[in-house]
Amino acid sequence: MTANDSENHRSDAALFIDWDNLKVGLKQLGGQPNISSLLDAVSRRGRVVVARAYADWQQRLNAFDPPNLYAAGIEPVYVPVRTQGGKIVKNSADVKLAVDCIDLLNTAPHLKVFVLVSGDADLVHLVNFLRARGKKVVVIGVSGTVSSALTENVDDLLMYDVDIEPIRQPEAAGSQPRKPKPASDTAKLEEAYAQLEDLLRNRSNRVGSLLSWIGIQLARRGFDYRALGFERLKDFLREAERNGRVRILTRGLQDWVYLPEQYESIIENEVEAEEREAAEEDSNDLSSEVAVAALDEGEQQNFLRYLIELERRSDYLIPPYIVTHLVKDSVLPSLSQSQLRSLVRDAASESILVPSTYTVTHRQTGKPHDLRTVIVNKDHPAVAPLLPETEAAEAVAG
Repeated sequence: MTANDSENHRSDAALFIDWDNLKVGLKQLGGQPNISSLLDAVSRRGRVVVARAYADWQQRLNAFDPPNLYAAGIEPVYVPVRTQGGKIVKNSADVKLAVDCIDLLNTAPHLKVFVLVSGDADLVHLVNFLRARGKKVVVIGVSGTVSSALTENVDDLLMYDVDIEPIRQPEAAGSQPRKPKPASDTAKLEEAYAQLEDLLRNRSNRVGSLLSWIGIQLARRGFDYRALGFERLKDFLREAERNGRVRILTRGLQDWVYLPEQYESIIENEVEAEEREAAEEDSNDLSSEVAVAALDEGEQQNFLRYLIELERRSDYLIPPYIVTHLVKDSVLPSLSQSQLRSLVRDAASESILVPSTYTVTHRQTGKPHDLRTVIVNKDHPAVAPLLPETEAAEAVAG
C-alpha cells in the first residue's frame, strides 16, 4: 500500500449511486451490480460512512433491490421518475444526488472523498463544485455510458465492468487476478488460507459469511492480501475457491463465502436449513415479498425455464429444494434467499407449481413414506410456451 493509499484509507468517504444508471448500463453488457465488489473498491479509497442509492423503487427493474441494499448498509433513496404517455421521460436521481452531496458538504466537513457511481454528464457541475472545496471526487461508471466531460474533471475514474467486477470473456487477456509467486509466497498463501478457513469454521452464529465481514476480520488478524500479489480481497477469495478452499455464492446483490463442507450442507440439508432460516425471519416482513408477475420478462422466463430443467433432473421437487438450487446456481442473484422463498411460494399460489406426492423410504423406519411435493404445471400459460425450447435444449445436450 502506498502512502497515498494509506491517506485515502484513513479519510471518511461518502458513496452516492445513481442506481438506474449503474444497473441499466450493466444489463446492456450482460451483467448486474454486485454490492460486495463495489463496497470493496470504495473502501480502498476511504472509510465509507455514508452510502446512498437513488432510484424509483416502484419501477419493476428495481422493485426487489431496496431490502438488499439496506442489508448491505446502503440507504435506498426514493426518486420518482417523470412519465409521459406511460413512458419514462426523465430520471431525476442526479438532481437529488447533487442536493445531498452539497448538503453533506456543509453539514459533514469530515468527509474528504465523494464517490459518485454514475456516468451522467450533468454531474460535471457537482464534480467541479466539490473539487473546488478541497474534496477528492471518484467516479465509477460503466464502459460506454460515461460522459467524456465527466472523466476529464475527476480525481479518479473506475469502470465497474473493468476495474471492479470484470465482465470477462473466456480467453480475455489479463482477465485473471494476479497470483503470488509460487516459490516465495506459497507458505504465506497457505497460511492465509488457514486463517480464512479458521475464520469461517469458528464463526458461531451462522453458516456462510459476507465478503465484507471476512475482510474486516482478516484485517484484524493482520492479513494483507496485497502482500500476496492480489489487487482485491475478492481476487484472493476467488483464488481460494479455485484451490478448493472455499465456495462463493452471490445472493441479494452480495457475495457469501462458505467452506466446502458448509456449501455441501446447503444441498444435503436443504429442508432443515430452509426451515431454520424461515423461523428466524419475521413473517410480517413485506420487504421480502416477491411475485412471479413482478419479475421483468427476462427474469421471469429464466425462472420458469429453470423450474422445468430442475424438475427434469430431479427425482422430486419440494419448495426448500427449489430455493436451495436457485441460490446454488445463481439463477436470480439479485434476490436474497428470503425473496426467493417468497417467489417459490407465489409460483405455487399462481398454480405454476401444483401439489403432488412422491413415495420415499423413511430413513429411520425403512417404511414407505409419502412426501408432499410439487410439480411444474405444464399447462400454465406462462410455462407452456417455454416447453418446446427447453425440450430442444435437452435433446441437444443429450
